Amino acid sequence: MNAGKKLIGRLGRFIIILLLMAATFSYAMFQGGFVSWFLFYTLIPFLLYSLILNFVPLRIEEVRREIHPAKLSRGDKASVTVCFKSKTWFPLAFLTVKEIGLDNGIAEKMIGGANIFFVGWRRNFSWSYEIPDLQRGVIDFSALQFTFADFFGWTVRHKLIPCKQKLIVYPRLMKLNYREIERRYDQGGSVAPFALLKDTSMVTSLRDYQAGDRFSWIHWKSFAKDETLRTKDFEVRHSQEVLLILDATVRKHFEEAVDFSASMLQTLAGKNEDVSFYIAGEEQFFYPQVKRTQLEKVMRQLAMVKANDNKNIESLLLKEGKMLDSFILLFTGELTDSLNHFFKYHARKTKGIICFVAGTDEALLRQMESGYCNVKVVPVAKTMFRDVFTEVSRP
Repeated sequence: MNAGKKLIGRLGRFIIILLLMAATFSYAMFQGGFVSWFLFYTLIPFLLYSLILNFVPLRIEEVRREIHPAKLSRGDKASVTVCFKSKTWFPLAFLTVKEIGLDNGIAEKMIGGANIFFVGWRRNFSWSYEIPDLQRGVIDFSALQFTFADFFGWTVRHKLIPCKQKLIVYPRLMKLNYREIERRYDQGGSVAPFALLKDTSMVTSLRDYQAGDRFSWIHWKSFAKDETLRTKDFEVRHSQEVLLILDATVRKHFEEAVDFSASMLQTLAGKNEDVSFYIAGEEQFFYPQVKRTQLEKVMRQLAMVKANDNKNIESLLLKEGKMLDSFILLFTGELTDSLNHFFKYHARKTKGIICFVAGTDEALLRQMESGYCNVKVVPVAKTMFRDVFTEVSRP
């Protein structure tokens, strides 16, 4: 349907040009005199140019799009430069370029989203524009539309050139002043995300043998000297096993929850902590033992995740019961009834939960006063992301 309309419009413009040529020539023939012929000879170059432009093959080649900076986060500004080369033999008058196929929200924010060039015999062109305040997600660039016109707009031709490119906007990462969490809650339950492991490669001392010590730990050299059983004492190493959970069943403050969980994941993985990551939402994604080399894959998923309030966070967490036997850092935008129910009846199954809630209000503070067993609820405002663990450590 659109192709038919374009064809009819182009044919109509072509007929109008022919009628203008015929009308000016007829006027000059019948009227005669200097003025009428001057008008004819003045208009005829423009009319012939418009007529030829209808049939000239338009060649735009070597189209490329450059985006800076290479990696973008939510709230950043992207600078886009489009370069192309015109290989049309006919001298063109005006050329307009614009991006098409972009999301309406992106198109409305573009600064300098279209550009017009006076071409002539010029061959190389570049055009830059900006997209401010990027939102987390994937931006799909699909094609560029080139519009060619004569001096008076009698002939207008369009050429669509595919130029597909994806731009991933990651969550906004912040440097957190993280420190190990080990404290005792009001209800008396000890919460410490530390598993004490013995590093059997580091012997620190010897002690007398005790019932229950492993046979392989006996120090036989000392036994050979005085026939007294002694056991090797090893260095005790703290291993922090943490499960990060992003609640993707709540739309409220979801972007802040994503930013905070991504920042926490990067901080823990950067310290080589034993950390796993779980996204609980419409689609569930579980990444066990996330290391630095796996961060890019997880961040890509966080760039694309969307909140869907059709799911129940309690049922999703109970479904993955094997993951609950760990210390949990949960990130959400709202303390829903479902989450409250989970804290009340199932938090004892875990080694402890710290729930970070993006945004603060009086209702949340009242909920915090009632308290949960084995759970610490921490409201997080945008201004306190960096030092949020100071709040965690308060009694």
